[in-house]
Amino acid sequence: MKCRFTTRPRQLHPSGKHRQSGVALLTALLIVSLATIIAVNITERQQYDIRRVGNHLYSEQAYYYALGGESWARGLLYRDHKSKSTKNTDNLFEDWAQPLPTTAIEGGSIAGQIIDLQGRFNLNNLYKDDNTDAQQVKRHKEQFEYFDRLLKALDIKENIAQAIVDWMDKDSDINFPDGAEDDNYSSKTPPYRTANRRMSSPTELMLIEGISPEIYAKLKPFVCTLPADTTININTAPTEVIAALSTQIDLQKATEIVEDRAEVFDTNDEFYDATNTYAVDKNKYQLEIVPLIGVSSQYFQVQAQVQMGDVTKYLTSTLKRRADSKLEVISRSPGTE
Repeated sequence: MKCRFTTRPRQLHPSGKHRQSGVALLTALLIVSLATIIAVNITERQQYDIRRVGNHLYSEQAYYYALGGESWARGLLYRDHKSKSTKNTDNLFEDWAQPLPTTAIEGGSIAGQIIDLQGRFNLNNLYKDDNTDAQQVKRHKEQFEYFDRLLKALDIKENIAQAIVDWMDKDSDINFPDGAEDDNYSSKTPPYRTANRRMSSPTELMLIEGISPEIYAKLKPFVCTLPADTTININTAPTEVIAALSTQIDLQKATEIVEDRAEVFDTNDEFYDATNTYAVDKNKYQLEIVPLIGVSSQYFQVQAQVQMGDVTKYLTSTLKRRADSKLEVISRSPGTE
């Protein structure tokens, strides 16, 4: 007897179908998620690129507006000098000395001000390249003594004056006892050497031995670095700068001088006559202040601030006003002083 077997087709269990459907669904969801993430990243990157391009355009536009602020200052200073006939003085009551308030421009705002740099002490007055020139030695001594008095007026107790002189002078001899030459800087990390020339910016002070960030912050509003020897404009100098003019003027007396400076000093003699009442020794007072002071200025600083969108742009320019009234740009810095 023969046995016959019937072969039936194999059928999948219903649960297997569900598993395949679940895998397909998960795969689809994964693909959709990845696509969404990619799309979001592309959109974010696109928005970032748009903002970056926009900020770049704003920055460029703001810079040119800042240059316009510089041109505004040059025009003011030019007209100021041209309008003077016999009294060649510069003071804080003139149009150039009034700040430009925040003014609306297309897409933003602009503000600015002009600062008389000769209302500050020019650190480059301490520069001396010839120790044999009697006139230069005398001038250097007067300026050094003034700077020493300014440090006292600013309550800076560290003896940094000699180190500043050593930074600029051409020799390698250390001024005793507080000077500093190449040997003092060659051991630093990274090592560097003294400049052996006039300073190009007050920020060089931060490289000099003994000058901390705190000392620099105290000095910064009262010093400048101009390319030639300059006098201090007694019509624009602040209290501390006035106080350093003589050993016979303290901060209280200097404050009184500045507060009473309602009338402009047209000559150095007018200033001397108005202030010598503070002096015990009038001859010494006159000898101290005469080489230091003046009533007009050649060098000015223009500070412009422009706001465009989310971008704020600063421009600081140093101008020199020549004898023909024209203004020459000495330097520009893309930032605050």
